[in-house]
Amino acid sequence: MPIINRPLWLKRRINKLTVRLVNRYARWAGRDGLASIRREGERLGRLHYAFTPWLRWRLRRQIGRLLTEDPGSPKIRNILRETYRDSDRAAFEVMALHAGVVTPSELAASATVADVEPLAATLATGKGAVLLGMHMGNVYALLTALDRLGLPISVIAYQSKKLPDGFFEGLVAGTAIETIQARPERAAFYGLSKALKRGRATFIPVDQIHKTGGVETVFLGKRVTMPGGPVALARKFDVPIFPVFLDAAEPSWAFRIGEAVELGAESSLEEDVARVSGVIDEFIRAHPERWSWHHRRWHRYRFADDLPKPK
Repeated sequence: MPIINRPLWLKRRINKLTVRLVNRYARWAGRDGLASIRREGERLGRLHYAFTPWLRWRLRRQIGRLLTEDPGSPKIRNILRETYRDSDRAAFEVMALHAGVVTPSELAASATVADVEPLAATLATGKGAVLLGMHMGNVYALLTALDRLGLPISVIAYQSKKLPDGFFEGLVAGTAIETIQARPERAAFYGLSKALKRGRATFIPVDQIHKTGGVETVFLGKRVTMPGGPVALARKFDVPIFPVFLDAAEPSWAFRIGEAVELGAESSLEEDVARVSGVIDEFIRAHPERWSWHHRRWHRYRFADDLPKPK
C-alpha cells in the first residue's frame, strides 16, 4: 500500500479540522459524564486502529522484530489494539477537559498514583524533582491526581500548531499546576530551572524523540536523539529523577512513581541519558501494550542494526 505524501499546509489544515471535530464530539459525549467520554474515546481508538492498515502493518513488523515475536501473531495484534484504545481514550479525555465537559477534579478522581511517598518526601524538604514521563495513558489524569495530593507540579508542554493557543494552560486552569512551554528551548530550560529552584516536581516526557539536537542513544532498538534536558537539570540542581509508570488502564488509570534513577558520579551526559532511556526501554519491553507505538516519531527510524557501521 503506497504512502500518501500530502503537502505540509494541507496536513496542518486537516489536523486543525480534526481537532475541532473531536472537540465538538467531546462536548456531545461529555453530556453523560466521564464514563461516556471513556467509552467514546475507546470507540475512537478502535476506529483509528481499523482505518490505519498501513501503519498497523508497519508497527506489527517493528514490534515483532523488537520483541522477537511473529508480527502476525495474536500477541502483537493485541498489543496494538490496546495501544490504540488506551491512547485515543486518553487523548479524548484531554479534549473533553479542554472543552469544559470534564473538570480537573473529575479527571483526577479517575486516576490513582502509587508509591508517591519518596517524591512527596523530597518535595517536603523544599527540594525539586524531575518526573520522567512517557506516552502512556492520560498524563493530565496523573498530573491532576498529584495536584490533588497537594504536590507542586510543573509540566513541559509541546504546543503543536494544530492546537489552539493556550490549549495546555486551559487544561489546568483552576489547579496549582504550572505549564512551561517547550519552545523556545532556552526559555523552557530557564522555566524548568526556576521550577526546580522553587521545589517543584517537573514532569518531562522523555520519549519525545527530537528531530534535531538532543543526545544520541539507542532506545527500543533504534538509534535516536533523546532529550538531554531531564538529566542536565537533575545534575545541575542535584535533584532526583523519578520515572512514572502506567501499571493499568482498567478499571481506571493506575500510575506508579518508580524508584529514583541513580546517575553516575563521574559519568558523562551521554552515559546518563542512556541510563535513563534504558529504564523506560526496559518497562516498555515488559509492558508493550501500555506505550503509544503509533506516536509520530519512533516508528519512522531505522533499527540500529540496519544502520551503516561507523568506520
